Amino acid sequence: MFKTSVFFASLLSVLPFLSAAAGELRLPAAPASVEVPAASPADMDTIGLVLDYDEVYAALKFYSDIVFVSPQGSPQYLEAAAAGQYLRARLESLGRAIETATGRPFSGATRTRARVSFRISSELGDVFGFHGGTAVRETRSVPIKDGYCKINYVKNNVPFLVQSDSFLKKGEVILTFDDGPGPLTEEVSASMKEGNAPSVFFVLGSKLGAAGRARVAKAAADGHEIAVHGYWHATENGKPFTNMTTGKIVEQLGGVKSSIAAAAGRKPVFFRPPYGIITPDALLALDSELNLVPVGWTIDTLDWSTKNPDELFEKTIALIKQRGKGIVLMHDIHDQSRLASKRLVSWLSDNGYTVVSPERMTKAYRGE
Repeated sequence: MFKTSVFFASLLSVLPFLSAAAGELRLPAAPASVEVPAASPADMDTIGLVLDYDEVYAALKFYSDIVFVSPQGSPQYLEAAAAGQYLRARLESLGRAIETATGRPFSGATRTRARVSFRISSELGDVFGFHGGTAVRETRSVPIKDGYCKINYVKNNVPFLVQSDSFLKKGEVILTFDDGPGPLTEEVSASMKEGNAPSVFFVLGSKLGAAGRARVAKAAADGHEIAVHGYWHATENGKPFTNMTTGKIVEQLGGVKSSIAAAAGRKPVFFRPPYGIITPDALLALDSELNLVPVGWTIDTLDWSTKNPDELFEKTIALIKQRGKGIVLMHDIHDQSRLASKRLVSWLSDNGYTVVSPERMTKAYRGE
């Protein structure tokens, strides 16, 4: 696509010499007088970034459409939700790169149609292992804790953590936030505290520098649980934990657990695998060796799929009303989530819902 763009740019530069009058072709007086401005390497790099952005954005739109029409927990939903989370992170990284290259804000794509290019499809297949091998026609389940969670193998044997909320009564909600800490975490934490909504913040060890530790300490002081998500998400290049050995996962998350304990003043209790992808062996090892309670979700707000806080809020309350209770997944790294979560807390209180303590998940998992 990039070479095609350069070709047309070169073509446009010589169009002034083409005359349609009487079907004549007018050439310049001498070849030396034709000067085609050459694009600088920096300009070419920026064009490439923008083309990449449009390609990723088109795929994100495609998977967003799928998740909104698929039953939560279905193989189609799980695949599209994982792909969407990964693509949103890729998109934001490309947006930052474009702003750095141009030195000005980048508004992003607006009219790209929903589609998945072969390149993006191949990339997702490589990241998640959705392609190759023997396709699974029926979902295979491995029980972890009856009435709490299980592992479902879908799309070429990719293992997803599937959460149950059967231990919650109608009208009870647990709020969770992933992928922080970040610049918005403290405001989200304060808003949840003000709304009497104790929440769980699943954090990444790679974000626990000096600023990240201070944000975690503030959230813990606000009465929230600080939990383990990963060091990266889950590998440095965004691949899930299925690309790591069980021993390496335990080693990595043991370090994250220690970092959280040092910053928050108490040991973390909960763990959520990025994308919800993890093997039963790894999940059980994290329980036995690190004493971490696995947590999935039963209401995915899909806050990565839109930047409109009003749209996110309306979709979130629709999902909550439809289910009547649940473990809600949001991300405290998105501005739309910051705004929607503040409205959500008030809406829950005004409409007869109760945000219950995350401790309920520990009791359900441990059988207490």
